Amino acid sequence: MRGSALKIGWFFVLAWMSLAAAYGQEPVSGENPVSVLTPQQRRDSIRRAKLAGLAKNRGETVYFYDIPMQSGLPVFDTMRYSLDGFQVYDEAYRHRDFRANRGNFGMPDQLLEYVPHRVSGFSLRTNPFSSWYYTPENTPFYQSKNPYTTLYFVNNFGKDLNYFKATYHQNMARGLNLGVDFRVYDVYGNYINSRSNQYNVRFSGNYITRDSKYRIVFGYIHNVAAVGENGGLKYDSLFTRNSINNRLRMPVNMESADNRWRENRYFFKQSYHFYKTGKDSIAENNRSYGYLTHEFDVEDMYMRYRDKTTAADGFYDDFLLSPRESSDKTNLMKMTNRVYYSSSDMEYVPFGYRFKFAAGMKNEYVRWHDRMRREEWVQWFPFARVQVDFADRFVLDAYMDFGLSAYNMFDVASWVKFKYLFRNDRERTLSKRDGLQLQLGWNLFMPDWIYSYHLSNHHYWDHTSNRGEGRGRHQSRECYLQLDFSYKGWWARAKGGLLDDYVFFDKDGPRTADESFFIVNVVAGKNAHIGKYVGLDNMLMFSYASKDYLHLPLFGLQESVYGIIPIKDIAQIQIGLEFVYNTSYYADAYDPSLASYYWQDEVKTGNFFFMNVFLNFQVKRANFFVKGINIAEGLFKRNYIQTPHYPLLDRCFRFGISWRFFD
Repeated sequence: MRGSALKIGWFFVLAWMSLAAAYGQEPVSGENPVSVLTPQQRRDSIRRAKLAGLAKNRGETVYFYDIPMQSGLPVFDTMRYSLDGFQVYDEAYRHRDFRANRGNFGMPDQLLEYVPHRVSGFSLRTNPFSSWYYTPENTPFYQSKNPYTTLYFVNNFGKDLNYFKATYHQNMARGLNLGVDFRVYDVYGNYINSRSNQYNVRFSGNYITRDSKYRIVFGYIHNVAAVGENGGLKYDSLFTRNSINNRLRMPVNMESADNRWRENRYFFKQSYHFYKTGKDSIAENNRSYGYLTHEFDVEDMYMRYRDKTTAADGFYDDFLLSPRESSDKTNLMKMTNRVYYSSSDMEYVPFGYRFKFAAGMKNEYVRWHDRMRREEWVQWFPFARVQVDFADRFVLDAYMDFGLSAYNMFDVASWVKFKYLFRNDRERTLSKRDGLQLQLGWNLFMPDWIYSYHLSNHHYWDHTSNRGEGRGRHQSRECYLQLDFSYKGWWARAKGGLLDDYVFFDKDGPRTADESFFIVNVVAGKNAHIGKYVGLDNMLMFSYASKDYLHLPLFGLQESVYGIIPIKDIAQIQIGLEFVYNTSYYADAYDPSLASYYWQDEVKTGNFFFMNVFLNFQVKRANFFVKGINIAEGLFKRNYIQTPHYPLLDRCFRFGISWRFFD
């Protein structure tokens, strides 16, 4: 019944999008939003934005992402119809980072990179589906004179994968854009109980008044993930030796467990610019009295793990509630308000002011409960930011917030950035402008709530009775140094952190590191064309930890090399090879009942090349790809496992097509 309803839903969404795109014209953008403006186009885009003529931009569809503490008008980027990287349909590999996954499309994955804390506040836990979810941070906001539509479909030649994505946005009035994004996929899986199903819906919009004083972005997001949890293979040797060709006959740890996650997000951000307009309404030196900004976000999450595994199966050591069946549930509702005043927009360089500041207050209301316990907190976090720029080249930027009450009382997040900006008239924001940036940060924070308390059929701990006491209840400290570099498409980020009272999972639950340690992590890359007929996309990673509390591969590589064959002015073909490699290490294992990765030192993974071939084809407004996955299967050792006991895909072929319309 559920499958039939899903198919009917796909049909209506596809029919609606197709009717909306019935009178298409030639596109000016591509699958991935990428800035391609010339300096003059950039200046024209800024001028049009300041005039608030956002719905009359010469037929272009433009977009922007909201940047933290950006209150003024954004710098819009135009869309382009790019073929580069089109074969990368997997969301886990679209984020310029390295991730360990469980083989199946849409399954939980883990970031293989050290990420410092940035802002204080309550966190329930790491979301294992973070790379697949729609969020306010990855929401593009559009402005388009004509309706803008995208259709995207991926299939495994009718076998185990159906992936459909659609986007529709339209300006409803001058400066007001509304739209919807819809994404759904269903993967049957190669092994028993390894099916994954997700769907994501996002309604979003943005509005700016004619005088450019008031601006608002807003949206609603609905994410649902349902995955089969087989606990991995019982015997990895059956896979590495290829003893059983039929993957459905390989014994797994559990045949009837599953996880279901559901999330609703409601958010908006509004700001008002106090300024006095002179004779020239677009002049950048009009007298400004600053911005008043309000941000609002409601996060409503539901998580359920269901397991009919019996004690005889031996996968879990403990059955605390029932030896035959469990249904562990957790609910979280988190409401956040941020109100602050800024003397000028903190992201624009130059703005006309050498000294800028912002200060405000964040309030969090948190309500959490499981089957046995309920908690509520109200938390307050004052914060401030100061920025000084010199000669449009040097920027000093400092931020600090502080927790005043409840679970995150006395938490501190602070950083200081020193940035040297290269000359680049095309970019006007700190986040986009090429340069060299050094950041020094210090954080004091409570671990995620799941490390303090958890009760399920298989795990139980409670470290909430005495703050600072008990296994996993320490307040963690972190000092880090980060260096960021970007220049003409080259980019690198190098991070070094000193961690004290670091909290993590092992197979028995939360654990606090016995001593301090430091970690070094470097990621760098470049997407480039070599001449007219060769493309090269690459990313390298290096990691090192002084102690054994955090396991990351010493070296990692993601590479894509392709040839370009233009066919006059109407088509383009790319034929390429992509491969992923990392050195062997004790990769974190996965616990289905926690939906979390945990530290282990028994099984090493890695030290294999996972290679794919692809053919990308473009004809005017349509992109098409055919991709062979794991083409080297059988040529080397059969050890392509990233997460212990969860093999990556065997050799298979997939195709995808994308179509854009600007009506």
